[in-house]
Amino acid sequence: MKKQLILIGLILAFFTTGYCQEIEDNMVTEQDSMVVDSVCHHRVNIRFGAGFTNDIYHRIPGIKNGVWKGIYIHPNVHLLELGYTYMFNQNWGLGIGVGVNKFSACANMNIHGVVVDSQDPADYNQASIHNTNVDLLFETKNLMERQVVWAIEVPLTAQFEKKFDGRNGIYAQLGVKGYFPIMNRSRLTDGIITYMGWDEYYNVLYHDMPNHGYYTAEVDGGSHSTKLRCSIDLQADFGGVFTINNKVDAYVGLFASYGFLNILPKGENKHNLMEYDDNGQIQYNGIMGSNIFETLDRGYIAEAGKTNIDRQDVIGNFKWHYLQVGVKVGIHIKPCGQVEESARKKFYRKMTEAAEKYLEDTCNACDKHTEYIYIVPVCPETTESGEKLTPKEKKEMSDLADDLEKIKILFDLDKDVPKINESGDYIDKAAKKLKSNKKFILVIEGYTCKLGPEEHNRDLAQRRAESIKRLFVEEKGVDPAQLELHTYTSSDPENANNITDPALEEHRAAIISIKVAR
Repeated sequence: MKKQLILIGLILAFFTTGYCQEIEDNMVTEQDSMVVDSVCHHRVNIRFGAGFTNDIYHRIPGIKNGVWKGIYIHPNVHLLELGYTYMFNQNWGLGIGVGVNKFSACANMNIHGVVVDSQDPADYNQASIHNTNVDLLFETKNLMERQVVWAIEVPLTAQFEKKFDGRNGIYAQLGVKGYFPIMNRSRLTDGIITYMGWDEYYNVLYHDMPNHGYYTAEVDGGSHSTKLRCSIDLQADFGGVFTINNKVDAYVGLFASYGFLNILPKGENKHNLMEYDDNGQIQYNGIMGSNIFETLDRGYIAEAGKTNIDRQDVIGNFKWHYLQVGVKVGIHIKPCGQVEESARKKFYRKMTEAAEKYLEDTCNACDKHTEYIYIVPVCPETTESGEKLTPKEKKEMSDLADDLEKIKILFDLDKDVPKINESGDYIDKAAKKLKSNKKFILVIEGYTCKLGPEEHNRDLAQRRAESIKRLFVEEKGVDPAQLELHTYTSSDPENANNITDPALEEHRAAIISIKVAR
């Protein structure tokens, strides 16, 4: 025990020394530079874990894992923990917490044993002229027992976190925890138990005597609780952290813990696996915390009328150092962080800002120094000759319309030189689709606002349409036959028919639509 405590002390001393050095360095840096600390020093950790454990069943001859409610159960553990961590800097921190741990196991038992001196012959009106009592012999056949242990855990750990790209990284912790069992229960669910008695003085085996408690019976339930001891465990976690936003990280990793102390009761607190209660009835007390090794070591042999009790010495001590290995998932919350906008919120915000800007520009349409080209990706159902489009043609036209819809081209007031705004890639994509689909024709319509004389505006609209055509033909290599030009001024009826929204009528330079030729 002293060696174990020394080991724990050395581990904590090592990490504490590193933390103190980091704190000192940070304090000097902050005092010298007077820079405001941007590190969130606080973490609230919520994790759920599940995994496999060792148990006491597999060390007992005649016992193997069993079935509980139709499910074959290996020893397993589930845990839920809540912790707080103080981060000294971006990488190192010290944490404390509290958790709930549940151990479960199920066993199928085919064992036999002896509880020595279990009953005085006088208890069942047998003349007793000697000083020996009757031994209780028992046999089990497919006896099912389920163990459940609930415990409180209190960990104290050194923690390390490193994010390589500012968002995702690794997380590790190492430390000790107190393990405090609060409930341990063994429950019988199925199987058969045979009870017999052995009177050494008379060399007699009592059986098939229900009135005296010696019989074979099917188990119909029953449970027993045992008080377990506390332990100090070494705990280690390692996994990855993934940023959800700058206030919450997701954690997925592996964990392991090992108890330094035996959590089973001491010898004087152990109970008999089988014994008589105050009413003279035999009761089963469960394996956890029992003296089952002593009971099984005193085996008996009964063959062809020859009965003998093998009273050999107890071999070894029965201990349980609790081991857990499994997976943990959870979240790490930084209370002092500011939640970063999600992609959806960013999109809505930008759309709102764009709409507000558009409305502002629309209200002062011709007073602004910039006019916009509106891309109207009209997708007809038929060709010019009236033929229906094939599904493939519809798909190709829809892809072209998607690219055109994202193009942004501006004209300064009373100018015909297009200004491309972050749309070069989409123009290239649209041009590539046009060159590979000769049946598509772009209809480019030039417009102007009401300011200025009619003749000047018609010429400006024509020049604007031609500048868009040159952009596709001369710079992008599109066939001129695939571009059709039209020009309108505010006096033309098409000006109102093509775009019915009055807010847009006064604020456009050109419109592009699509038609399909055969």
